[in-house]
Amino acid sequence: MSKQMPYSEEAEKGMLGTILLDHQKMFSVDVKEEEFYKKPHQVLWESMKTFIYDNNHIDPIAFSERLKQDGVFDQIGGFDYLLELQDHTIVPAHSQYYANIIHDKYKLRKHIEWMNNSLIDAYKGEDTSDDLIARLMGDPIDENNDYEAIVKDWKLAQAGERVTIPTPFTTIDRQSGGLRQGMVHILTGKSKSGKSMLLSHWYNFLGQQGIPTLAVPLEDKYETTIKRMASNLSRIETGVLDRGGHYVSVNNGERWLWNPSSEEDIEKGRQALETVSKYPIHFWDKKVSPKGLKGIAIKFKRKYDIKVMFVDGCKDLLRPSGKYGDVGFDEEVSQQLVEIAHSLNIAVVAVHHLTKLQDHEKITVDKIRGSSNIVSDARSVYALQSSGIEGALIEAGYDTQYDESGRLTTRIFECLVNNHGSSSSVCLQTDLSRCQFREQKKKDSCEN
Repeated sequence: MSKQMPYSEEAEKGMLGTILLDHQKMFSVDVKEEEFYKKPHQVLWESMKTFIYDNNHIDPIAFSERLKQDGVFDQIGGFDYLLELQDHTIVPAHSQYYANIIHDKYKLRKHIEWMNNSLIDAYKGEDTSDDLIARLMGDPIDENNDYEAIVKDWKLAQAGERVTIPTPFTTIDRQSGGLRQGMVHILTGKSKSGKSMLLSHWYNFLGQQGIPTLAVPLEDKYETTIKRMASNLSRIETGVLDRGGHYVSVNNGERWLWNPSSEEDIEKGRQALETVSKYPIHFWDKKVSPKGLKGIAIKFKRKYDIKVMFVDGCKDLLRPSGKYGDVGFDEEVSQQLVEIAHSLNIAVVAVHHLTKLQDHEKITVDKIRGSSNIVSDARSVYALQSSGIEGALIEAGYDTQYDESGRLTTRIFECLVNNHGSSSSVCLQTDLSRCQFREQKKKDSCEN
């Protein structure tokens, strides 16, 4: 009977060759270095992963130079072996097929390792059968490490330290528990309600807390977002700076005069931009598919150890042409976000739009546009309520405020669904032109 350890030369070569032919496949398969049996293949896989995450492509010549610089070029078989891996029989579309074989062979090798160790322990007179059975059924939980980590979080929470990703509002965090890493959270609101302004406020808050964050502003892009962050910090209207000034009324509107932006305001804006640009807030605003987004998230996790990713505009992710309708695409987006959150242990905040609401309607979870899986896959749902809230505000004893056009500027930031804490809400007074969101002090209650 053969004592050869189980592995597939064809699958390992196929997996490596696939990535050399199509680097995007690196983002859609989950294969770890140790799952390869041959040491040169382990080295090559890790080198390819690093090169792709750093450069977002792979060129055989440049990659060969990197291998030489790292001193592993000869170890992996040199340029001839790289060419051999790109054999014409390798089909990139079979990447998951190769990955599945590699997983299965690795699992068999681990089973042999566990059984051999158990046999050695048995010869020593130690009974490890229960542990072996548990391992064969699935990796056992290390109870000691697991509960100690939980107790550590409790102690940190007791001392007021962060154990989750916070919102900018203490009141809502104390009730909802904040955003847990490894999970997806939804943020929604009506068009023009101030969602993206709120995000800019949130980014500044996280930056001041020193929490590494990836912002993916697909709808408003980097330039608009960074200007809003500057506006939030400095309390100046960067929109006025964009226009070069504003009109001012003379004699109660009898005539209007153009008032150019002041040098003082421009300097305040410059200083604010300089400050927010130093926060650990990183941006990606180029069009990307749901699977491509996973690759971007991996890159920023690897380089900056991000703790949270905001996707502002899930509907703006690239949709494969003619592949499926809205529901199918919604489900792929949702599944990819869950995978990103889980595999990288980061909180993912997905900004979703709503179906059409009447002017008097409050937001409910069934109004979130797209597949119902979007909500069921998320662990919490937050909404920036901007309509249908006057009665609740007045009943709770809050002042309702309006702008010059008669539009309500008071908002309710509400946790509609929370699988790890209580639903809750907080009342906010806003100045959207300056991206300001101020928590209103409670007289009685503004909670669900």
